[in-house]
Amino acid sequence: MTLNAYSILIILSILVVLSYLFNYLSAILRIPSVLLLIGSGIGLKFAAIYFGFELPPTKTLLEILGITGLIFIVLEASLDLTIQRKKLRLIGRAFFSALILLAFTSVCIAFIFAQYYHTNFNQALVHAIPLSVISSAIAIPSVSNMDEEKREFVIYESTFSDILGIVFFNYVVMDHPSGLGAAFEFGGDLIAIVAISIVSTIALIFLLNHSTSHVRFFLTFAILILTYSIAKYFHLPSLILVLCFGLVLNNFGHFYHPLIGKYLSLEKLKDVSKELKLMTVETAFIIRTFFFLLFGYSINLSLLASQEVLLIGAAIIAITLLLRFVFLHYFLKINSAPLTLIAPRGLITILLFYSIPEDQKLQSLSEGVLFIVIVFTGLMMTLGLLLNKQNPKERIEDVI
Repeated sequence: MTLNAYSILIILSILVVLSYLFNYLSAILRIPSVLLLIGSGIGLKFAAIYFGFELPPTKTLLEILGITGLIFIVLEASLDLTIQRKKLRLIGRAFFSALILLAFTSVCIAFIFAQYYHTNFNQALVHAIPLSVISSAIAIPSVSNMDEEKREFVIYESTFSDILGIVFFNYVVMDHPSGLGAAFEFGGDLIAIVAISIVSTIALIFLLNHSTSHVRFFLTFAILILTYSIAKYFHLPSLILVLCFGLVLNNFGHFYHPLIGKYLSLEKLKDVSKELKLMTVETAFIIRTFFFLLFGYSINLSLLASQEVLLIGAAIIAITLLLRFVFLHYFLKINSAPLTLIAPRGLITILLFYSIPEDQKLQSLSEGVLFIVIVFTGLMMTLGLLLNKQNPKERIEDVI
């Protein structure tokens, strides 16, 4: 069966409409819309087989959509965050939670992989890190109806988890010096990306303030993606650049000075920030839609019948939930079931897993494990959102 241009446009339009309906259902049922999208992708595969139509290999397209989706989702989140002195404690705890849980979860999963697949710890760790990162692509859109304190904790924690996960992953897969040399190299990378972030943010804000073109936002996106990709090429933690730009633009009043006022208009930048956020939300929605549809389409369902896949997947989920409960409850003193259960895996997990170099891949580790972990951590988050709905008055100040 062959599809003409109009048939393809009809299918794509229907998929976008379905994604919008899934977002509506997600808000009512508290089921992450990405799970519905993945399910639709699986349904599309059955339909394609039935009608004798097959898509070309989707791995490269998935990677492109994943990278751009991650950029837009982090930008969307940063444009929604405000910097206030009273929130520093919340931000610090979110960072500490992301760092410690990423490290401990990765080590525990790596230990399982090393023992089960009889491999060295470094190779096991390369595969464990993607499965330990909280997906901001799933967490951020799903918590929009939570109260401000919980929502911002999830946004900060998942964003930090993405950034730290990418840094940790890049460090493990590359040949780095050990000991003091590693610390200096990491410090150099951090200084480099902060410097690039400052220069890029100033340039982009100046562009947005002075540009009169109606296409300035996509020009901004293009420059941001270009800078991100170049920094990523040199193995720098590029998400810091995106986070920095969004935070500075949305909180420009904190950086305002009469000298700056000669070159930039505070009122105009406030309007620009609102418009840019709307464009970012719309673009992230489209990218997220097709990414998870393609992921669902690309899944080999026969892998899910394996007892090994189910066993490894269940072990990873159990470790994730146990470590998160112990750390939040006993170390951060956060006695909140919703926050304990909100630790989905998703876009960043898929993106990092597909980025593992061929010479380091565990051929015996099935991609079905990814599917199991993504779906069941999504269901865990659904339960957390339902519990949050039942306790709407619970505030994060009361549980921290």
